[in-house]
Amino acid sequence: MSIAFVFTLTSCATIFGGQRNTIKVAMGSPNHAQVYLDGVLIGEAPFAIRIEKQQIQEGSLIEVKKEGYQTLEYEVVRRPHVGYVLLDIIGGVLPLVVDVVDGNIYRPNTRNIEYQLIPLKKEAKIQQENTKAPKN
Repeated sequence: MSIAFVFTLTSCATIFGGQRNTIKVAMGSPNHAQVYLDGVLIGEAPFAIRIEKQQIQEGSLIEVKKEGYQTLEYEVVRRPHVGYVLLDIIGGVLPLVVDVVDGNIYRPNTRNIEYQLIPLKKEAKIQQENTKAPKN
């Protein structure tokens, strides 16, 4: 009886999803770029890190930086995890409500990051070419 009560008050995302989300950054170009979450350094590529769900929210900003290169920015968008939604519906409406209210049903869209930074000199050259008047 008590086990059924626990499963009713919890939900699939809470049970299986845990309290952290994993962010993976692959080795890109240039090597060993630094990665920031909301202005705080979280690692140097490549790496994987488990971040508390409260730290990575809708609108959080992930930046990939390296001196001499243009910074890449990824705005975090959180979406419901389809598998957890389906399991919650099978388990009844209450687990779905619990997952939505506590936020465990949502996962960030930026879980796997691959980057290609553009050198600042190349970026300046591209901007310069774009501002030139077309020849007639």
